[in-house]
Amino acid sequence: MKDMMWRKLLLVSMMVCTCHGHGRLIVPPSRASAWRMGWPTPIDYNDNQGFCGGFSHQYEINGGKCGVCGDAWEDNPRPHEAPDGLYATGTITQQYAQGQVITLTADITSNHRGHFEVRVCPDPKVEATEECLQEHPLMLADGSGFKYNISLHTGKHSVQLVLPPTLVCKHCVLQWRYVAGNNWGYCEDGTGALGCGPQEEFRACADVAILPPYSRRRFMVQHDSTSVTAHPMNHTVNDLTLLHKKEAKHEVCRAVGSWKLVPGADMWCSKNCIHVGQCPLSQCECNM
Repeated sequence: MKDMMWRKLLLVSMMVCTCHGHGRLIVPPSRASAWRMGWPTPIDYNDNQGFCGGFSHQYEINGGKCGVCGDAWEDNPRPHEAPDGLYATGTITQQYAQGQVITLTADITSNHRGHFEVRVCPDPKVEATEECLQEHPLMLADGSGFKYNISLHTGKHSVQLVLPPTLVCKHCVLQWRYVAGNNWGYCEDGTGALGCGPQEEFRACADVAILPPYSRRRFMVQHDSTSVTAHPMNHTVNDLTLLHKKEAKHEVCRAVGSWKLVPGADMWCSKNCIHVGQCPLSQCECNM
């Protein structure tokens, strides 16, 4: 009975929307799109088509499964996954500081509603896995949770995210997922609505580094609409402390909102709010 209901739901979804959305990850530049930003990586002219082989292929043939970087599940090798994928060169296209609030930008070339999800795998010995990615979701910087519902315009969509305060890696895989919301289906409560049930999905992977913020050589990430580069800054720990130190001997700072669920967040707030003077109100609050 459940199998029959699933088949009917899949058929309805395919009939309601047979067209495809499209999107690419541009900040940080994904393995598929890095060439557009000037990186010497293989050219992927279909970099906005990391849609798991297509909606019907993903759900009807592969039971909803998809490669972590948007390739069809059965591809071997998968073009965008290490170690043998053509586009998985290991090129680090963005460097961040531990616990930093970052901006992620995706170019949606055909908007089908839906939301973004972003995760990180910090130690891809061979390739990021779903299990590793599920352990490190990036929360929204405004404290509203994990999923970012996109607006209906076509073009660039940016969202601010917070890197885990305890996560440091010379090579992380950042995964962007765009789950569309243009298909009609059954919701968890049994009702039917647009955006419920199986949806078209896009994925992309970027190779990034997340470095300690107080190391000898600190990196400032600068980007514009055409390029992304990382420039070293030679501030020492003492330099940074003198620049930003805040006198608050008896102040106590803690994480707030959904940020409270992140391991190490209280320590991050204490360190950054009291000693550095960088205290995002959406993540931390301080009391005398």
